[in-house]
Amino acid sequence: MAKSRYADATKAARRAAMSAHKASVAANAGNADASAQPSASAATEPARDARRDELTHVDAKGEVRMVDVSDKAETHRIAIAEGTILMHPETQAMVLQDRAKKGDVLACARVAGIMAIKRTSDIIPMCHPLLITKSKCDIAPIAPAGMPAEDVPEGWAPARADGQVGFHVLVTAGVTGKTGIEMEALTGASAACLTIYDMCKAVDRGMEIVDVRLLHKEGGRSGVWDRVERQAAAVEAAAADGATPASAPVAVAPAAPTPAVPAIAFIGYQNSGKTTLVEKVIAELTRRDLRVGSLKHHGHHGFDIDVPAKDTWRHHQAGSKHVGLICATRWAEYADTREEDEMPARELLSRYNDVDVVIIEGYKTEGFDNIVVARSGVDRLRGKSSLDLVDGRTLALACNEALARQAFDAGFATRAININDARAICDLIQDHLA
Repeated sequence: MAKSRYADATKAARRAAMSAHKASVAANAGNADASAQPSASAATEPARDARRDELTHVDAKGEVRMVDVSDKAETHRIAIAEGTILMHPETQAMVLQDRAKKGDVLACARVAGIMAIKRTSDIIPMCHPLLITKSKCDIAPIAPAGMPAEDVPEGWAPARADGQVGFHVLVTAGVTGKTGIEMEALTGASAACLTIYDMCKAVDRGMEIVDVRLLHKEGGRSGVWDRVERQAAAVEAAAADGATPASAPVAVAPAAPTPAVPAIAFIGYQNSGKTTLVEKVIAELTRRDLRVGSLKHHGHHGFDIDVPAKDTWRHHQAGSKHVGLICATRWAEYADTREEDEMPARELLSRYNDVDVVIIEGYKTEGFDNIVVARSGVDRLRGKSSLDLVDGRTLALACNEALARQAFDAGFATRAININDARAICDLIQDHLA
């Protein structure tokens, strides 16, 4: 009978936790539409949600201690926590399609969450070792932006108001014991998110772990605590005052596309030797077993990348504005754009999810990590110095000896590498990637 009540309580708690998650999404959407300025009461700090006024893990002398629970009664205890990891849509797709280099990401993350629940006392100093009776880690992909709630597939988390995607982690921990299990649930959610990050960082270092928090707990003298009920009460109270509660979720502007992998731009003026050097660098990095992608910025209007008289060329000549070609081992596409609608480099780079690094030729002003390619003779013909291109994102100056001396005499701290030494440049790139 006790086991049945415990199972029923767990299911009810999980339903409440999912309601909390959905309420958080709804509140986030509401905040995104709000235009009124917050009232003075919104700027005040929220009341502490606790039943004590002192820290239990600090004694009268200010020393840390483990709380003595020997006199407490054993009760059934449940805690549910959540966490979210946000990532680029292509990264999410790779995980769902099992294309990650390290294997099944979600299965590994679930196991990590459960293992972390069992080992929390080894990580959090003042936690009691517990005889865990229940541990569960569910991971749901977050639906894409704009998907109506009724269209969200079963097993998926609803779309976020900020449009970002990734995975939502929900962890349940249970114990029959003398102390709570909230820290175990929170540690499990954190570990699952961290494992996803670890297994995907090769293609997306810009992932974010957010909203790791307790959703529900029950058992012990403090009884039941539920985030959604307290959040609803805060929203209701603030609505009566015309304010936004300080504890309510805040809408975040959608992030701009970011490269799926590191990108390094080789920049320099015409005839400086960029293409020759880029070709050597790609070949050397490939020889070192790196998967290399490349991107070239064409500074002039229009180009023809197709083969005249071939089928796709004829499609384009007939008026197709977006042409694609697919075979078993390669695919390609190109599209016509207006000058003012040139595709941002970062938007295209966000699709490079099958390589370890992208070598870019061009894009002097896009803010990429860069290597400046220069020759003193070209600078003399131009009447200007390529050293003007060196900025805070410059990794090195690939140049001839005369220009290296000029840079040294001018006080540049940027490392100068012989423009013909592709191996040294690749060593620098690998050090940077590491």
